[in-house]
Amino acid sequence: MAQIFKAKKVHKTPSKAVEITIEKLDHQGLGLGRLDGKAVFVAGGLPGERVSVNIIEQKKQYAKAILRKVITPSEQRIEPACPHYATCGGCSLQTLDSHVQADYKQTALFSLLQNFSKNDDIEFAEPILSQPWQYRRTARLSVMFDRKAKQLVFGFRERNSKSLVAINQCPVLVPALSALIQPLRQLLATLSVRRDLGHIELFAVDSGIICLFRILKPLKDKDQALLQAFAGEHQLSIYLQPEPESILQLTPDTPAAWYQLADGEFKLSFTPGNFIQVNPVVNNQMVAQALDWLDLSPEDKVLDLFCGGGNFSLPVARLCHSVVGVEGVDEMVRQAQVNAMANNVDNAEFYQADLSADFSKLSWAKNRFDKVLLDPARAGAAETVQYLHKLKVNKIVYVSCNPATLARDSKLLMEKHYKLTRLGMIDMFPQTGHVESMALFERV
Repeated sequence: MAQIFKAKKVHKTPSKAVEITIEKLDHQGLGLGRLDGKAVFVAGGLPGERVSVNIIEQKKQYAKAILRKVITPSEQRIEPACPHYATCGGCSLQTLDSHVQADYKQTALFSLLQNFSKNDDIEFAEPILSQPWQYRRTARLSVMFDRKAKQLVFGFRERNSKSLVAINQCPVLVPALSALIQPLRQLLATLSVRRDLGHIELFAVDSGIICLFRILKPLKDKDQALLQAFAGEHQLSIYLQPEPESILQLTPDTPAAWYQLADGEFKLSFTPGNFIQVNPVVNNQMVAQALDWLDLSPEDKVLDLFCGGGNFSLPVARLCHSVVGVEGVDEMVRQAQVNAMANNVDNAEFYQADLSADFSKLSWAKNRFDKVLLDPARAGAAETVQYLHKLKVNKIVYVSCNPATLARDSKLLMEKHYKLTRLGMIDMFPQTGHVESMALFERV
């Protein structure tokens, strides 16, 4: 019988201030304390601190709270470097030194996966670390017109709110992007369509600086001229996104978007608005580690699931017999094919498929594969793992951006006769609670 889903009500009424002691950071970088034995998660609390919080959400097993005051600060607490820290919803861990952040992330990741795997023989790899600031080559900034104040607000989401924080700079962005924020705000204020802008995405890649405008109404000639003049003044490319699936280049004389990979060995084209890894230095190290863990031979046939534009597929193809890359989005499949051809990779094929469904009967899945790499989105790959075991590959390298779904999927793989043998933390996003990781599973 079909059942109608009814979302459970979430109670978010702030409580009176209560005091708790933060015991540790969880795998999302949240401080974990207890109130009457119940777990309470609070952003901004550090291990060992006594803090005053307001409970804003009650669940059966845990509660969420907002930090009001640090009563007894940790010796590890430092002054945040960003002037927008108190209000901006990003970079919640900048009250810790970057190396201390990485240690906490690694400890939380290893503890979580070890508990799920029940395996004391996991080899814990050295973490892949990033420079702590000026590492992001992409950013999405929101635009909102405040009708009461009759002014445009341009920035990031406020912590625990849907409101925006107007920012003047962002120290985790590469300098070229951070320096664009104020000129962009001045430009937006002059556009007649300023009330009809959704967001702006910024990219600093090897082909140059790119601005993508999500615009909800057709551009007038005057606005178009202002944007083109801005592009010329700041030597950048401008793209428009009038619809979610439609990207138009407003500056046709500027180069197409591309970035280098593997120390310049590959040149990958992409469409602004599509996903690319935000941290180029860490991305190169992550790809190199994946190649090492796959331990490729010239005879290996490799399956790359959630392959995107070929970020892993092309470097893998250089070291093995053949690669099959599979992606759910048609446009990304076509992009991967273009990138393979442009980089003279002739032993890689790319297919579109719904990886949440049974793919074992599809033509490409009937091939014999020796090894698999998968790099899913935050939701993980639970459905994919249900069918992956049918391929009976020797090794699976799983790149994850969510420790919780990695832990869940690890359990599923272990039920299908795989063992977690190696695990590593990847600090793709310093100053934030986000944790990337890489896990190696071997068939037993």
